[in-house]
Amino acid sequence: MYPFGLVSIKKAQPFYIPDTSLLPDDGPNGLKEILVSQSIQSLITVPMIYHSELLGFVGFDSVKQKKSYSESDVKLLFLFAQILINVFERKKKDQLLFNQEEKYRNIIANMNLGLIEVDKNDVIQYINHTFCDITGFTQDELIGQKAYTVLNMGISEDIISNKMKLREAGQSDIYEMKGVHKNGEPRWFLISGAPNYNDKKELIGSIGIQLDITNQKKLELELEMAKIKAEEAVKAKDTFLANMSHEIRTPLNAIIGIIRELGREKLSEQQLSYVNQGNTASKHLLTIVNNILDISKIEANEFLLEQKEFSLSSVISNIKSILYSKAVDKNIKLNIFISPDLAPAHIGDAGRIRQILLNLVDNAIKFTNEGKVTMIIDVLESNKQVQKLEITITDTGIGMSEEFLSKVFSKFSQEDNTINRKNEGTGLGLVITRELIHLMGGYCNIESKRNEGTKISIFLDLKLGTTAGLTEGREIEIKNTMQGLRILIVEDNDMNRFIAVQSLKHFGCIVEEAHNGLEAISKLGILQFDLVLMDIQMPVMDGIECTQKIRNELKLDIPIIALTANAFKKDVETYLRLGMNNYVAKPFEEKILYDIIKETLARKQSNNNSIGSQAESSEYYNLSYLNTISRNDNEFVKKMVEIFLEQTPGQVSEINELYQSGNYLDIGKITHKLIPIADNLCINLIRDDLRTFEHILKNGNIDSGELGKLVLKISNVLMKVVELLEIKLKSL
Repeated sequence: MYPFGLVSIKKAQPFYIPDTSLLPDDGPNGLKEILVSQSIQSLITVPMIYHSELLGFVGFDSVKQKKSYSESDVKLLFLFAQILINVFERKKKDQLLFNQEEKYRNIIANMNLGLIEVDKNDVIQYINHTFCDITGFTQDELIGQKAYTVLNMGISEDIISNKMKLREAGQSDIYEMKGVHKNGEPRWFLISGAPNYNDKKELIGSIGIQLDITNQKKLELELEMAKIKAEEAVKAKDTFLANMSHEIRTPLNAIIGIIRELGREKLSEQQLSYVNQGNTASKHLLTIVNNILDISKIEANEFLLEQKEFSLSSVISNIKSILYSKAVDKNIKLNIFISPDLAPAHIGDAGRIRQILLNLVDNAIKFTNEGKVTMIIDVLESNKQVQKLEITITDTGIGMSEEFLSKVFSKFSQEDNTINRKNEGTGLGLVITRELIHLMGGYCNIESKRNEGTKISIFLDLKLGTTAGLTEGREIEIKNTMQGLRILIVEDNDMNRFIAVQSLKHFGCIVEEAHNGLEAISKLGILQFDLVLMDIQMPVMDGIECTQKIRNELKLDIPIIALTANAFKKDVETYLRLGMNNYVAKPFEEKILYDIIKETLARKQSNNNSIGSQAESSEYYNLSYLNTISRNDNEFVKKMVEIFLEQTPGQVSEINELYQSGNYLDIGKITHKLIPIADNLCINLIRDDLRTFEHILKNGNIDSGELGKLVLKISNVLMKVVELLEIKLKSL
């Protein structure tokens, strides 16, 4: 009736044996022996198969007589087998579900997160053990209570209502909440809240997972306090440096000035030697002060580099003339080799390049006792716009150990730190040198071996300039070149006032003195002057208050130059913002004072000429100032206009892109570069706006709408100037 054996099982059919005695004899443990031993004469079984897996068998057997099984018997067996299969699978699924529920119960109970379930009225339905641990309450104390009441979480019923509205809308959220532990200790929790639904997808309340972030909050507070202390420390450092600058520079100004005046007298050879030694010592002290201030400016991102045309050959010649005698005194050779491909003019900060090379060559001479110091200027690459230069300084001196070489650019670092070391210094020179090179977009390498010498290589990309714009090396006679210029000097320090007066009289100026701001106001009210030199820190009335009164009460637009021992950018910006026109840092060289007076007066004249002058589109720009400083050198003016036309469209485009992306600080870097450009071209419509932009960013009170208006105005004016200068350039 049905197939016999394994074939039937594989086909999920009954296994039927009508007569066990007919089974083949397969040994003592065979199937026949097993069935006969149980007196089974007939047998039928059906396999229980689920998803191709054999779970077992179910069947009938007959022991009294042989039996033929009907179709109904087989159907009954199959039905019973299916029932058993279903029971087996249900039990299996129940066990799996039980295991999963037990697993998640353990996770919920033991996880490091507090879990709380509340109904729609904020009544607690469930909490886990961790929630009890972080709040200090037991389950019995919490379940059935309103969460916001018993937990004292610092939240109102209105907040709970708002949260429940979010849950009704199917929304989850994460928020921080300040609470209180049962013992009264303040706690902070990060809570993730979500709607809670039953099996019918009906909202029954909300579920929250809480993380105790009290320690993180404490750390945040500590970091905030540390930040405040660090900012206070920076302010204290700035204040100290400003005071140090003032206290040292003020008497140093007098010392250098007196030595300068002595040098003009008819001195004996010995007296002149004393003066020269005093001058060297005072300049050395000034270098130390300037180095410390330079480091502070670099750290505060206040260091600015000039971009003017200069002759690198002249800079190098100047360095050689300064240091040649020092090398001769030590009986060492100073060799300088300049590539014939070096351009006659570049654009950059000649003073800082001079500072870099002077410091490196001076160090090489200082640490070389015999042999030579060599500087080589080589042109690696050159095109119409830029030259890539390599400047190497090598010496045969004492060199440096490998250990010290790794920290040679650390501040105040010196290999010989003994108090009686042979070579003096602050350990700042190389630090500033490297930072200056980096600010110029270059880099430097240093190689050295103890007792064999040192090699320093500098790599710089310098833009090409024109010889027409060069001022480097031009010796201008300044004596009596300002005949008839009436200047009021406002200075409380007798010695500094005396030094300044001597220099001004050397220029040929007519000088009137005031000891403080109040005296200056009195004299300005009755006398006419061409310019005011204004000290900042004075008794009775300081220079800032005096300047404001000159502008606001006397309504005078007379040029005012600050005489300041404070050399920090923020101080200078304050002076200019409050009505001063320029500044001279003490101690000053006569030539610098002379140049700044000339520049300030020329700018004033240029501004006056620009009013009502249509010849050069004065509504937007004026070239008078460029003509003045270049002594009407048309090639210089043309070059400056070409540079402006080349760079400005890209800068305007970049400003607008940065504004759209919200990168206001980088806009400030561009507008800062535009300030001297606007001054030089007398773009008066945006000169104040550029400074206002910088002032807003510095104070941190950033209003994107206000900045947007400034960006729009600055962009429109600059592009209009570009349009007008493109036309003007054709006639230059």
